[in-house]
Amino acid sequence: MVIRRMPRSSPRSTGVSPVRRGQRVATLLALTVGAVVLSATGALADPAVPTHYRSTVTSVEDGEGQPVDLDIEVLGGDAYLVLSAPAGSEVEVPGYDGEPYIRILADGTVEVNERSPARWLNDARYGAVDVDVPDIADAEAPPAWEVAARSGTYAWHDHRIHFMSPTLPSQIDPDLDEVQRVWEWEIPLVVDDETVVVSGVLDWVPGSGVGVPAGAFLLVLAGAVLVARRGDDLVDALLGGAATLGIVLGIATNTGLPAGADTMPATLVLPILAAAAVGFGRLLRRRGDPRAVWLTALAAVPSLVVSVLLVGALTRPIVPGLLPTGVVRTLVVLIAASAMGALVALAGRIAAATSLDAPQNT
Repeated sequence: MVIRRMPRSSPRSTGVSPVRRGQRVATLLALTVGAVVLSATGALADPAVPTHYRSTVTSVEDGEGQPVDLDIEVLGGDAYLVLSAPAGSEVEVPGYDGEPYIRILADGTVEVNERSPARWLNDARYGAVDVDVPDIADAEAPPAWEVAARSGTYAWHDHRIHFMSPTLPSQIDPDLDEVQRVWEWEIPLVVDDETVVVSGVLDWVPGSGVGVPAGAFLLVLAGAVLVARRGDDLVDALLGGAATLGIVLGIATNTGLPAGADTMPATLVLPILAAAAVGFGRLLRRRGDPRAVWLTALAAVPSLVVSVLLVGALTRPIVPGLLPTGVVRTLVVLIAASAMGALVALAGRIAAATSLDAPQNT
């Protein structure tokens, strides 16, 4: 008696080709990336981003013009005013109508008045343009304090320290290669029942042109394409390197922010997704699964999205985060060019796989 072994099931035995399945995997990953970006940026959040504006604290003085030792600074160029209360002192920040807005107690507890109109207007950089002030906000109503932190430090979008429009101020000429003054500002505080005035200036700072970063990108891109065409392992190395650099950049962008300052979680979550896609793609390829090329190609997408989110760092002089501006620019160029180079190299293979999957005329 002859015993015949049944052939192992293959992807084609289900009536769906491996390439078609790969396309489904690619679609699923693309939808996942899109969902991550939307969830990370769709909620009300307004993190500090690369900018031309620099707001600077110039003095902190009491009612008699004497200096006051108070730790207050601007974060992200002109995005947030950051206040740290001295140990054992109480600091109050009035809202725009003089209502109670923020208070830091002697034990470091930070409280925000939910009925202050400023609490809602300061949720976004451009205030009422981007947010709706709820009915509960009333400058005349008794405060409704909510604990926001216990570190004695708090950050908020104070609309007196930055320009309230995405367009340039009328007095600024972007063609001038010099720092230009926008305005001077003052913010009143109350420190241990004593009135204190924080003064500062807002300047527009010229940035660099697109020529150098564009040239660097094209040079790295050409090298990445040449490397990626030499084999799948080098493609994985490029995409894995882009994901790793993205994770480093994401950590530096989101680490060390005080309470009240918004983060940019997409810059960290997306590189992690890219690294996972590279790993799964390698696993599928070792198993001979044709879907590997699709998954590997889609691993480039999260890295490209991160580079788009941070592309302003290439030309704007003030870049928030722990890393120096030059380092951030270098990382953005490397991430974008490496991911794009790997994607270009993989495009030919995907096109070939698709053509083989097409119906043949007989």
